[in-house]
Amino acid sequence: MDFALLITGVIVGFCVAAPVGPVAVLCVQRTLVDGRIVGLGTGLGAAVGDTVFGALAIFSVAAVEVLILDHRIAVQAVGGLVLLGLGARSILKRDNRKAEEKSARQAVDHVTLLHSFGSAFAVTIVNPITILAFISIFAAFRVSENTDGLLNSWTVIFGVFVGAAGWWFLLVSIASVFRQKFTNKGLRWMSAISGVVILGFGLYALLALV
Repeated sequence: MDFALLITGVIVGFCVAAPVGPVAVLCVQRTLVDGRIVGLGTGLGAAVGDTVFGALAIFSVAAVEVLILDHRIAVQAVGGLVLLGLGARSILKRDNRKAEEKSARQAVDHVTLLHSFGSAFAVTIVNPITILAFISIFAAFRVSENTDGLLNSWTVIFGVFVGAAGWWFLLVSIASVFRQKFTNKGLRWMSAISGVVILGFGLYALLALV
């Protein structure tokens, strides 16, 4: 394993995941309202989505770029609708902290965790800007010139996952620190505000099509 390529992948994954967007708002909101585990599930879904785009960018740059650009309107429309749904759900979300504190060791409901993972993955995967960001950053780091085999390619991809997951773990950890400072009423307001922000992202994505 080429350690330099691994570090490059980590840096790229972290840089692509770090910009503030709807998934970041969703991750923080879920951490504050539903707890650290649900926040981590959300972040993991986004990290896997970023990793998929990273893999596509490495293995088929030209084909993927053309495919994304040719279907940009459809992809962006789906992404906007998904964000509208998630935003509305966040606004109607109730505080779950009491149930969590009742049994700190109780496993999080699998359906909730799967929904957190799947929705974050969906929001990430329907964002055409992500693949273009990977293509641009890989070109800047000259990744294609240094990945001359499957092992090197998968080393970079693994690094992308580690970097993206590292960012989401950091974000969830920071949000968790502030979670106990919120009252139940404060959490409800935070959830509603987050929902409005996510709705804004969705509306922007749809209006941009016009």
